[in-house]
Amino acid sequence: MKILFMNSSPNREGNTYRIGEELLKDKEHDVLQMADYRISQYGQVFDDDEIKDVLKKIDECDVLVIGSPVYWYTVSGMLKTFIDRLYMLPEAETLRGKKLYLFAQGSAPNQDTVKSIEFLSNRLSYLMGMELKGVVTDSLDGKEILSKMKIEN
Repeated sequence: MKILFMNSSPNREGNTYRIGEELLKDKEHDVLQMADYRISQYGQVFDDDEIKDVLKKIDECDVLVIGSPVYWYTVSGMLKTFIDRLYMLPEAETLRGKKLYLFAQGSAPNQDTVKSIEFLSNRLSYLMGMELKGVVTDSLDGKEILSKMKIEN
């Protein structure tokens, strides 16, 4: 099983990255830094859009681990834009059958934040034909993510 860790934080080596790397420390995996790619907003695609490059990287994996900071009570805008763009994009078929783990970390996320992120994860996996294996939302230290989320090979 090939694992891809998709860091959707603009901070390439911040808490989201640190937690993801700790979570996967004993597993062979690749890292995709979303901050390295230009993804246009839904309905405004420009010539330098790179969403298809991201989908090519995802196509090569069996397991997708997405990490996000919590911004405004949900996932990062970078991740939300990526998810928005999947709508009616034929290349998004590459997500079908992938195992999905999603974690989000931030400063004291409340229960509404947790519900929002769980809803988003469930809808993403359902609409894209993915197998949702785990969703954990936690504080900046990520201790709950690290104790609850177990990535299968």
